[in-house]
Amino acid sequence: MEQQILALFERVLSRKVGFHDELIESDILDSILAVDVVLEVQDEFGCMISPTDVATVLKTPASLAKYIEGEV
Repeated sequence: MEQQILALFERVLSRKVGFHDELIESDILDSILAVDVVLEVQDEFGCMISPTDVATVLKTPASLAKYIEGEV
């Protein structure tokens, strides 16, 4: 799962990130890219991220993995 999540972020962000990197606080992920990530997660993993949960779920790649594992 970790490698899939990191590959997803690399595709969307066009850069590598670490599994525990703070994406929003460090301005790696803005609102437009967050929408792209949400759509990729929906396509690849089949789970939805509600708009109210985006900031929490996409805080780090690790938090996204934990969310997906809870949803699947």
